[in-house]
Amino acid sequence: MNKEKENNQKYSEDNRPIIFFNNNETLMKEKNENQSIKNLNNDLNNQNIIYYLATSIIALIIYSFCAWGTNIAFTEILDLELPLILLLTIVLSSCILQGYSKVSYLIYFIISCTLYFFSPSYTFFFVTALTSNIIVKYIALICNNKYDYGNENSGNSKNIILKFMLRMKYYVILSLLIFIIFLIIGYFYAGLFQPIVLPSVQGLSEGVKQGTVKLETISLFINNFSVAMNMIFGGLYFSTMSTYLLIFNALLIGYSACATNLFYFISFTLPHGIIELFAIVLACGAGFRVTHAIFVLISGIKISKENRNDIFVDHVEICCKMLSDVLIMIVIIAILLIIAAYIEANLTIPLGKGLYEMVYLPKPI
Repeated sequence: MNKEKENNQKYSEDNRPIIFFNNNETLMKEKNENQSIKNLNNDLNNQNIIYYLATSIIALIIYSFCAWGTNIAFTEILDLELPLILLLTIVLSSCILQGYSKVSYLIYFIISCTLYFFSPSYTFFFVTALTSNIIVKYIALICNNKYDYGNENSGNSKNIILKFMLRMKYYVILSLLIFIIFLIIGYFYAGLFQPIVLPSVQGLSEGVKQGTVKLETISLFINNFSVAMNMIFGGLYFSTMSTYLLIFNALLIGYSACATNLFYFISFTLPHGIIELFAIVLACGAGFRVTHAIFVLISGIKISKENRNDIFVDHVEICCKMLSDVLIMIVIIAILLIIAAYIEANLTIPLGKGLYEMVYLPKPI
């Protein structure tokens, strides 16, 4: 009996520390898991706040720029229009963050198209909210591009051309979307943006009549290439100049298409315009790439870390690689603009006349 009691006592003494240790380990795991979940939730909340702020600020900038361009006083839009734009932008941002991005984009697009026939000004509110969310979405895609330098999959593909396209695609898509949106705005709101674009249209017409603007390959190429280079180097100013030039060209083309016969405009713009405008879109995308490279370089400045020199050197290397992509883009843009200038100087007028006469002149019986 005493022997059994001793065995039971020994068993209990041997196992108590083990049970106590297992409980501590379990508690520590649960605590770490809870802390990681809490940190993840905090990160998500911070990202959501940044998204709301970014979309709201961009929406206000877009509408304020358009109001300034149409000579509307800032005090006239402060009481109702800006708060309404903020509300529409925040509602759309909330739906996107909840996972309803496609449905939300579609609903806003349908509402915009429907309202245009009743109140074009309210249509512009919805378009502004849509544009701001699209811009922020593609900025996030640019920053998180897994094929870019410094990311996991940046060196997986062996095809150099494919890797270059994957690195640059979001810049080009963002530039293209901005161009298309403001091209449509310039067409349907031509009267509002006439104060911005009309002086340029008149100056170009007078230049052609007086001979200061020559429709020759070299002069056309130099003019277009200088605009493209301004857009690329505008990335040094955080793409403000790049975006402005892109939007201005989009509004100019949209206004010109509205002010003249649409088919006449297409006939004399299409032969060279597709190549030229694509080069301009690429130039703005390259400007965005320059801005991204600057932010990468700035983010490499770590004052408090011990290995800050190594981190900065890595970021400088990534920045140089990103700028090498810009040099490739400059070569591509130059080739496209040379082709477009040759077509505009030698082929656009006969092709445009033939296309226009084929459609509009009466056919002989």
